[in-house]
Amino acid sequence: MTFTRFDRYVDRHARNFSERLQALCRMPSVAARGTGMAAMAETVEQMMQRVGMGTRAFRMGNGYPIFYGECGAGSQSYVVYGHYDVQPVGHLSEWSVGPFAATIVDGKLYARGAANSKGDLAARLAAVEAYQKTFGKLPVTLRFFVEGEDGLGSTSLYRFAAENPEMLTAQGCIWDEGYKDTKERPVISLGFKGIQFLELRAHGARADLHSKWGAIVPNPAWRLVQALATITSPKGVITIDGFSSNIAPVSDEDQEALKAIELDEAGLKREFHIGGWVRSMKGAALVKEHIFGPTCTICGIRTGHTEAGAKTVLPSAAMARLDFRLVPDLTPELVTKLLRAHLDVRGFKDIDIIELGSASLAKSSPSSAVARAVIGSAAEVYGVAPLVYPMDPSSGPVGAVCGASSPPTPVASFGISYAGSNPHGPDENIRVDDFLQSIKFIGRVIHKLGETKTKTSGITKVSGIREARTTISRG
Repeated sequence: MTFTRFDRYVDRHARNFSERLQALCRMPSVAARGTGMAAMAETVEQMMQRVGMGTRAFRMGNGYPIFYGECGAGSQSYVVYGHYDVQPVGHLSEWSVGPFAATIVDGKLYARGAANSKGDLAARLAAVEAYQKTFGKLPVTLRFFVEGEDGLGSTSLYRFAAENPEMLTAQGCIWDEGYKDTKERPVISLGFKGIQFLELRAHGARADLHSKWGAIVPNPAWRLVQALATITSPKGVITIDGFSSNIAPVSDEDQEALKAIELDEAGLKREFHIGGWVRSMKGAALVKEHIFGPTCTICGIRTGHTEAGAKTVLPSAAMARLDFRLVPDLTPELVTKLLRAHLDVRGFKDIDIIELGSASLAKSSPSSAVARAVIGSAAEVYGVAPLVYPMDPSSGPVGAVCGASSPPTPVASFGISYAGSNPHGPDENIRVDDFLQSIKFIGRVIHKLGETKTKTSGITKVSGIREARTTISRG
């Protein structure tokens, strides 16, 4: 089957598709602050209906709505995940253009959410439209689930999945995380690291004091820093008691997969403006650590006075937010347990640990139907063989969607970003040509799914998220 007509349709409607994405990106939808969420939810549902989907909205308690839309035919069903919320914009002074202006400069669309993940959602809906207009009904049933709480831990999505597992039953799942690397090779992932997101708190006096009291009043900022210093070594190795002994060895199959993956070390250093990698790693060791290495990242620290102007104070409290990216066999619950015990034995029983959100890892086989369709379509569109990651270094609510059925649903993930997209950071952007190319890619994936007979290979490890704000008892 030739895709000439399909590609021509995309090319003829390129401006229209791009303008739809711009309109979507001009609408703020910051779930963490509730900004613009109602208007965005309504727009997303209309976009789904525009390509012929009958939609249903599900609201779990006070959460933002989840939209379900179905299209296509055939005995095989595939879930397509997306989200319409975006990350907070951060400091406006760090943006070259307005974060919701959706300005195109030199072929790049700058906007919060362009890369993560409104561009992916718009491309997938455009591909459904183009396929129907050129070939007719889709050869498989696509079940779109689009949520609004990705940045909040996807609490509603997990609750929905627990109550409606039959709606998520499918032969495979298409996720929205992926990019082109610095050598323009598409990166496809067959799973995700888990995550445990925590907040550590140290307490001092009832209120900030004049710093003259620093000689005799305990300083919670120093207390927190001292506790943090026990969690990793100066070289960045996680030193929590019992942590490394609970990490599973990398399997032979995954060792083989790693051999085909190459990081453009020089290009990434230029892109990130860094001089080198942690522990001076390079080559195969760097690739292995990137994909199968656990992490502990200080995402932010807040204490005392950090605003303009001098103010000599002794802080009353100090807080740090950490995220741990998890690999087999680490679980969110185990990490919290180990951290609590580690701090206690070192005399830091006074440090509170607050759980903000978690998700277990998901990992599926390259022999699944969805993986074969995605990998097999990439070279045809991009002209180069894709890099296939056994597990993406990022995390997401994969357990909600893929863990709802038994056996778990296999997943394949790809996206429209490139190495310079900077999702979550200032000047988030995508290249418009990548957006249009992704539409053509998705069209071919849909067709290959219709041709591929389903295998039973599924996710080998997956479980759900537990979102909480709970203080872990001291001692």
